[in-house]
Amino acid sequence: MKRKLFSVLLSAAMVTSMAVPVLADDAASTDLKPNDKGAEELTLWHYFDSSADAQAIIDFCNEYNELQDEVYINPTYVSRQELMNQYTIGAVSGELPDIGMVDSPDMESYIALGVFEDVTDQFADWEEIENFYPGPLSSCKDADGNIYGLPQNSNCLCLAVNMDALAEAGIDEIPTNLEDFKAAVEATTDESQSRYGFSMSAVSTEEGTFQLLPWIVATHNGTKTSLSDLTAEDAAIGLDILGGFVANGQMSSECVNWTQADAYNQFCAGKAAMEELGTWQLATIEADVNGAFEYKVALLPTGDEGTSSSTIGGENFGICTGCKNTEEAVKFLKWFMSAEEEAKWATQAGKLPIRSDAEPVYDYEEEGFETFQEEMNYALARGPHAEWPTISEQIYTAAQKVFLNGESAADALAAANEVIAPILEENPLPEQ
Repeated sequence: MKRKLFSVLLSAAMVTSMAVPVLADDAASTDLKPNDKGAEELTLWHYFDSSADAQAIIDFCNEYNELQDEVYINPTYVSRQELMNQYTIGAVSGELPDIGMVDSPDMESYIALGVFEDVTDQFADWEEIENFYPGPLSSCKDADGNIYGLPQNSNCLCLAVNMDALAEAGIDEIPTNLEDFKAAVEATTDESQSRYGFSMSAVSTEEGTFQLLPWIVATHNGTKTSLSDLTAEDAAIGLDILGGFVANGQMSSECVNWTQADAYNQFCAGKAAMEELGTWQLATIEADVNGAFEYKVALLPTGDEGTSSSTIGGENFGICTGCKNTEEAVKFLKWFMSAEEEAKWATQAGKLPIRSDAEPVYDYEEEGFETFQEEMNYALARGPHAEWPTISEQIYTAAQKVFLNGESAADALAAANEVIAPILEENPLPEQ
């Protein structure tokens, strides 16, 4: 199974990148303080591209570099897709960073490829690890329970609503079920204002899967859809409605190219009445909307009344195989994910902490964070599963068939099911 997974991932990576990583200048890189102590440099790759995240990673690395003289942590931005490709190629070439960020559901697959180093012994006597929530921590382990890094943040998805657009359409209440949501999207689409009713990311990466899952794994007619059977009678309902939005001009077909940041920008610019919002975007939404309209945050109306669904997100940081100084890299992770720093990160970047003893104080968007905390009760974790990249690819590919080719949601999900069902029959997802 490991050999098969490696072959699939390597082939995909080689299609898009045959050379060394294309490292982009971080948006906040001018704020990174130089290594004037002559400390040993440890490279940290990340794909944080939102303004809050990008600035936070620079700030935290600056802080750590000033605290000690042993190492200099150099955060380097690599686009999300390129980073995943380079991990796959690096498993062969050995050209990996010292510390690498990865989306939590993908980590087990890259552990299986040898991208990350087993650091179980380095955490054996660290009592603080007991304060990590089991779910996020489990995504940093292999099937035998060995540890390869630490989770760094958690998040989920809610609905951002332009209340002015709803009022203009004569809608008094935020929709709380799929049928009302469908009606609201239709009513708030306004060609004269170049405004769509809804925006989301359906890009062909894990970002797309992250945003698509709540509409697929939702409750219809009292039954929750399972990824193990996407041919079930009600499994296609949500994706069919999303496809209708695109076909009817109520959601831009460009959603297949949009990252989550792009979809968010459409909402803030008044080009979408509602949008699938990430926790981290609460850190900047007030400034980004800038008083142009009243907005609120609500549970995602993905299915029956009172049965919201969402997706759990979050990033992990692992120690990469061949790290120049594993001991110091682990020390950095222990500091980075300490209760104090976790609380600071959650506040600055708009995330949810992964430790029970971290106590962030959100002095902005308090109601929004309360909604996201409630949404976590309905949120589905992705994996952990060694073949999650294959599962994920089938999900976003099915959506693209619907949005771009006009294929029926039932047919697209049936094709996805042919790949996903055998995988989950052999190795089921953990119970949630």
